[in-house]
Amino acid sequence: MINYDTQLGLWLYMRPDTRQSIATRHKELTQSLGQVAAPFGWQGLETPEVPNRREGSYSASFVMRYPDRSVRCSGSYMIRDAKHLDDLSSDDDRISIEFDLASKKYDYRYLLSVHFPDLVAASSAYRAAAYFGLYTVDFDELHKAELQRLKAQKSVDVNGRNNIFTLQPAQYWDAELCQRALGYDRDEVARRLTGKVPLVKPLMDGVYVVFNDNPDLTFEEFCAYNDRLKPVLGLQ
Repeated sequence: MINYDTQLGLWLYMRPDTRQSIATRHKELTQSLGQVAAPFGWQGLETPEVPNRREGSYSASFVMRYPDRSVRCSGSYMIRDAKHLDDLSSDDDRISIEFDLASKKYDYRYLLSVHFPDLVAASSAYRAAAYFGLYTVDFDELHKAELQRLKAQKSVDVNGRNNIFTLQPAQYWDAELCQRALGYDRDEVARRLTGKVPLVKPLMDGVYVVFNDNPDLTFEEFCAYNDRLKPVLGLQ
């Protein structure tokens, strides 16, 4: 049974390339993640076959099995047809890796500072986030009115391709997302956050940030660093 209060989710988001088939993208992804070692890289592991997109479905999904069966990993690729794809995060390719932090099987700070950025780079993600329990759901509930105002603006993709509303414990934003959501580049992100967060560093053409690396993070602490650091970044 999943304990959502202590679940950590490492999510990777990729913009689909309509010039690249699902089969080609899957081969590329399995090869690159196959260069990343344990605990969640695919080096030396049996990787899933190219998933088939069912007729009438806009995506094709796969499941990756790790030696530790308590770790859940799945992914999906969107249809490679421009007329069915919008500039929205709901049309992203994605991979999720989820497990229970209460097991204490994995070094949390190592995961956030070293391993997660390795996975981000291997997947060529444009955006990535480490989700802690149900804190995002609870945070959204606290800020329901603000979120409704944002969602009413059809040009805003909340926490997606052109907006950053919630600061997760660890996040990656590529150069395009920085410009669209923040209005400035990764160097300015680093300038604003250096000395205020456990880690901020360049990664690919974007920036990787660890906002909080406490494995016993409380919801109150989650809200506190969001309240303190969103204004630093110029976010609503």
